[in-house]
Amino acid sequence: MITLVLLSMLTTWSPEKVLVNYILENYPWPDVQVEAIAPEGDFPGERPLEIVTERGPMGRALFIFRFSGDREVRVHARVTARDRVVRTVRSLSRGMTLNRAVLYTTMMDVRKTPRGAVASVSDLKGKQLKRSLAPDTVVTRAMIKERPLIKKGERVSIVYQSAMLKITAPGIAREEGGSGDGIRVLNLASRRMIVGFVTGKGTVNVRP
Repeated sequence: MITLVLLSMLTTWSPEKVLVNYILENYPWPDVQVEAIAPEGDFPGERPLEIVTERGPMGRALFIFRFSGDREVRVHARVTARDRVVRTVRSLSRGMTLNRAVLYTTMMDVRKTPRGAVASVSDLKGKQLKRSLAPDTVVTRAMIKERPLIKKGERVSIVYQSAMLKITAPGIAREEGGSGDGIRVLNLASRRMIVGFVTGKGTVNVRP
């Protein structure tokens, strides 16, 4: 009797836990719930060798559990997954530079998560808002921009550099811009308006 009980314990496995582990390993979500498992047939005592998603994996999904001996069991289940999103603590104004004090992280059903939602507050540090946001808004990539390294009207260094030559001239920025942005700059030496690319704070590079 003891031997039979031990053997039963060794061969017992949980379809729910196996399915949760499969989804966590193959999809990018940190939190998964599996409910209402309904197999089309009996499970053998052994764990499946492979699981294949036939429909889903979200909502009312269908999976195929494959076992040794070419045996397969189709399994219906209701799957819910959540991922981290960043929300606003209070109303935020357009142009505001974001920081941890005005943001918080929570979990959200991935089916309700907006496209491009930001998952970490650290990814938003120093970024600026393109528009005003209401309290408890999920922050997306489309709502933010890099904080400008150069502001309109700021004095800048215009750098012209090639393999053999480097020339620097003073200028005035006619537009603001972040790293890599092309902005109009007035060259104070030649009094000409040129377009350069922001390479650092107060520095604009003119490509040869």
